[in-house]
Amino acid sequence: MTPDKNVISVKRSEKYSFKPAEDLVQQGKLTKAVEAYPPLLAAHPGYPAAHHNFATLLRKFGRVKDAILHSQIAYELSPDDPTIIFSFGLSQELGGFETEAERYYRKALSLRPDYTGVLNNLGKLLDQMERPLEALPFLQRAHLHEPYDRGVSLNLANAYLSLGRPEDAERLIGDDQSTTALNSLGIARYVRRDWTGAEILFRGAIRSDPNFAGAHENLALTLLHLRKFDAGWSEYEWRWKNSMNHLTKRLFDKPLWDGANLAGKTLLLHGEQGFGDTIQFVRYATFVEKNGGTILLACQEELTSLLRDAPGIDETFVLGDITPPFDCHAPLLSLPRLLGTYCEEIPKFDSYLQISDEMKLSRLSRSVLKIGICWAGRPRHVHDPHRNRSCPPNLFKALTELAGIELFGLPVDTPEKKEDLSFGLTELSPNISSFYNTAKAISALDLIVSVDTAVLHLAGALGKPGIAALCYAADWRWRDGNGIAPWYPSIHMIRQSVPGNWEEVFERISDHIKISYLT
Repeated sequence: MTPDKNVISVKRSEKYSFKPAEDLVQQGKLTKAVEAYPPLLAAHPGYPAAHHNFATLLRKFGRVKDAILHSQIAYELSPDDPTIIFSFGLSQELGGFETEAERYYRKALSLRPDYTGVLNNLGKLLDQMERPLEALPFLQRAHLHEPYDRGVSLNLANAYLSLGRPEDAERLIGDDQSTTALNSLGIARYVRRDWTGAEILFRGAIRSDPNFAGAHENLALTLLHLRKFDAGWSEYEWRWKNSMNHLTKRLFDKPLWDGANLAGKTLLLHGEQGFGDTIQFVRYATFVEKNGGTILLACQEELTSLLRDAPGIDETFVLGDITPPFDCHAPLLSLPRLLGTYCEEIPKFDSYLQISDEMKLSRLSRSVLKIGICWAGRPRHVHDPHRNRSCPPNLFKALTELAGIELFGLPVDTPEKKEDLSFGLTELSPNISSFYNTAKAISALDLIVSVDTAVLHLAGALGKPGIAALCYAADWRWRDGNGIAPWYPSIHMIRQSVPGNWEEVFERISDHIKISYLT
């Protein structure tokens, strides 16, 4: 449903005062109405409905700060009107103030519990804030009130997608062929690993709206799954325009590198996403034709000591700090497109990162297989069994039943309760303060078993034998998720065959360790 239809009917005295502006709105002359409101409000500032209606109009023109101001004035004049409170929340959300928007939506609902517009907007907001479990009951109530409203149905379907229920999402969307519905249907096919079906739907969304950045980025990831690298990397440039992925494009006063020979110039490469992405894509620096040029790398502070000697890199700096002068720049994940020649095949290395020393674990017998484990990365898709990359740490307990092994805990981003780690485990994390120290620990171990996280990419970049425990809809970079990893020859992949079934994965991991390392 369209929340901004909730215009407040003014009282007779207000109608007289603001009639010129309201008439312009009724006539569809919105630009003139925006110009008419300020002098009328200056002369009659005490009418909350007028401030509310003006804020509604300002939102249509994208004048967010002014909309927030007049929504706030309306709220202060009439703090118990649920429509005015809802409007204040809408303005706050449009301005990016999600916490404040949630607060006012909840207050509006406390005054009118069956307010469908608020139920819908609050549910959608919570889902966008990656809180789909909280979002679901609000959207279900909104759908109960408005079962034929396609906007409400789509928001509920998106919450189902966040919760790993693509079949429910598809059923709810039905025959809706709107742009956003096609994109959501594409996601439903994507998480079920139907890449061909997903490509068709994302292309349909883009035909409907050629500037739909989210659909372009979704199409890019799908094309990469399908190994259509040239088209995939080209579409992936839309990531900068997709507001949902929270990427910030770094702007410099120097031009973007065009992939040409450096010919004595200085190129600045810069990280843009997670630690694992930086570790994975720094390999492309070796393919740049320097011809006497220099390559600088700006990356996350935690990675600088690890990547200072990466092949092709001359100097490393902390992302955001001042760097020496350079002539051109490129984001790391744009390198496959810029280098062109390397789009069709993934550049493989047995290893491309090295360290000068390793962590001492000499107290163990040489006959013991030292296994480093990692069960969680940055929390995302935590409620989606298709895409949740993290696994319960107690699943690693099954490995302790293997004779002749010892487990070592590597850093994870999500601390677990002690009872979840009640099996035999030597925790290395207290001694690790950087990725260089993590690399030292990995180098001292015999085998790494990890979910899809930066630790896994680091093990692969070091050429350390490893086993990747992958979710059902594993990222495109792992292809079908079984066998030798396409980017890392030392990593063996084992993917869920049923969404959320980690037990089966760990049974296969145990069997693989027995056959490959203990016999």
